[in-house]
Amino acid sequence: MRSGFGFDLRSMEIFVETLERGSQTAAAESLGLKQSSVSQSLANLEEAMGVALLNRHSRPLEPTSAGRFFYDRAKRLLNEARSTRRELVSGAFGRLHQVRMALVDSLATAVGQPLIEVIKRHTSDYTLTTGLSHMHGHALLTRHVDIIISDDRLENYDGLERHAILGEPFVLVLPADWAGPVDNLRWLTRKLDFVRYTPQSLIGQSIERHLRVHQMELPARLHLDNTYAVLSLVSAGAGWTITTPLCLYQAGLDRLNVRVVPLPTEPLRRELTLVARRDELGDLPSQLARDSRRLLERRYRGELERHLPWVLSDVVTSR
Repeated sequence: MRSGFGFDLRSMEIFVETLERGSQTAAAESLGLKQSSVSQSLANLEEAMGVALLNRHSRPLEPTSAGRFFYDRAKRLLNEARSTRRELVSGAFGRLHQVRMALVDSLATAVGQPLIEVIKRHTSDYTLTTGLSHMHGHALLTRHVDIIISDDRLENYDGLERHAILGEPFVLVLPADWAGPVDNLRWLTRKLDFVRYTPQSLIGQSIERHLRVHQMELPARLHLDNTYAVLSLVSAGAGWTITTPLCLYQAGLDRLNVRVVPLPTEPLRRELTLVARRDELGDLPSQLARDSRRLLERRYRGELERHLPWVLSDVVTSR
């Protein structure tokens, strides 16, 4: 047989036509084939499947129970194949059947719902997931998702398109009642615990690299896997952390009882990028990137202007 399935579209077409016409001769005439070609195709199909599909003693031909099952599935697959061909030939494939996206948690909180509305205009179905962003890159490369918005640009891989979404600085976050110095992280660590992101997260890895560059080996007491948990501990006075303005926005700038100041080290930045496989989704990736930047500009920057106006000059939401 031509494929590892034991059947292909042509053999399914011949089988369906034979049943609907009632004989191999009528099917051959309808398909423009020789009767011997139809007979051989049906015999090959049954041999490859290992089951009898036709009751050849009946007139007109009737299916066996296995044949009726195969007929129903074959009709559906053939209809889908014909529809696919029509859309391709006519160029009417602008509306995608499914789009699968993965976002960093902080962005999903900031613009997830409006982005879903944009996706709905381009597809009949969609999925949106969040979680650790280092898994998003793997999911895109293994075709488990179609689009990611992540701090992983997958720079070492070809065949991808990339659209900048957000550039922002990391900041130092302390309990609101902290009255001590904020210009020496080593001294700060002697007074308060450092609340870390889990080392499996890309944001946590970026922070740890930055600290190592500055030769700071801080006690590893608190490792938390999400921004809410990290900032809740800081807000409760349990320690200090390093995070980004978008993460603060995600946790709720109005609710947090924290003090936010610039890092006392050289600047550290996070860049969020939309990454998709090139040429597969038409203009949807660039459209989503534009809408993401627009939504961040309208919502996120407004909140920063209220709570952290000094950081606005370092936040980039347009390209």
